[in-house]
Amino acid sequence: MKRYQEILLKAILVIFKHLPFPVVCRAGDLIGTLLYRFLRQRREIGLANLRIAFPEKSAEECEIILKKCWRNISKDMLEVPKFFVILPDMAKERVPIVGIENLKQCFAQNRGVIALSAHYGNFPIICQRLALDGYPLAIITARMHNKALNPMIPVMQRKMGIEPIPVNPGHRCVAMSLAWLKKGGILFLQIDQNPSEEAGVPVDFFGQKLPTFRGPVVMAMRTGAAILPMFIIRKENNNHQIIIEKPFVLKLTGNKEKDIRDNLEALSKITEGYIRRDPSFWWWIHRRFRMAIPDE
Repeated sequence: MKRYQEILLKAILVIFKHLPFPVVCRAGDLIGTLLYRFLRQRREIGLANLRIAFPEKSAEECEIILKKCWRNISKDMLEVPKFFVILPDMAKERVPIVGIENLKQCFAQNRGVIALSAHYGNFPIICQRLALDGYPLAIITARMHNKALNPMIPVMQRKMGIEPIPVNPGHRCVAMSLAWLKKGGILFLQIDQNPSEEAGVPVDFFGQKLPTFRGPVVMAMRTGAAILPMFIIRKENNNHQIIIEKPFVLKLTGNKEKDIRDNLEALSKITEGYIRRDPSFWWWIHRRFRMAIPDE
C-alpha cells in the first residue's frame, strides 16, 4: 500500500509539473463552478453562513460570493502540488511577503513564533513559502475524510521542510507544540473552526458568540512565543501575496480566563477584518456558526 501511495504521489507531481499555471487556474474555476452546483448541502451551509455574517447583503450577493469562494478553493487545491513541484524556482517570484521584517525580528528572539492564520486564501502556501526560506515550521494536522490522502499529506509536508504534528491524541499534540515553540520554531495555527468543548472559549465573530481555540493565547502565555497574524491573498494575475502583521501584544491583567477570552476575541477580530475585505477568500462551506451561543 505504501509503495502504491508513493507511485501515485510521484504521478501527481509529474502531471502538475508540466501543467501551465493558467491551465491549473482555469481547471480550478471549472471544478469550483461544478462543485457549487452539485454539492447542494455545502452550498446551503455556505449561503446560511453568509446570511448570518452579512445580513445586509441580498441573496444574489451571497450567491456571487459563494460561487467565487468555490472557485478560489478549487484553484487553491490544484495550486498546492503545482507550487510544491516548482517551489524552489518560482515561489519567491509568485508569492512575495509583505512584513517579513516582523517575522525576522520575532524569530531572532528564539522564543518561538505562533503564525496565526485562518482558512483564508491558499493558506498552505504560507507554510511552503516560509519553509523555503529556511524557517523551521510545524503545522498541526488533522486526519482528512479522504483516507487515501492521510498517509500522503505528511510525506509531502516533510518533503517541503514542514514538520506535521498530528492532532490526536490531543495531549500529545499540545506537548509536541509547546516543545516546538520552546526550541524557537514557528507553529502554524488557525482559529476559525469549531474546537472541542474543553479547548474552546466563546468570543465574538461576525456578531456571534462562537467557541474558539484557546491554544494560540495559552501557548503564548506559557512559552513567551510571539503571535504573528499572517494571511495570504490571491492577486488578479493568480499570484499570491503573504501579509505578516506586527506582533500581537497580549494584554494581561492577572485574570487568566478573562485574559484568554479578551485576547482571543481581539485575534478573532483581526481574522474577521481580513474576511470582510474579500469574503470570497474564506471557507464558508464549513459550519462555523453551528455552535453559536445565544444571547442571554
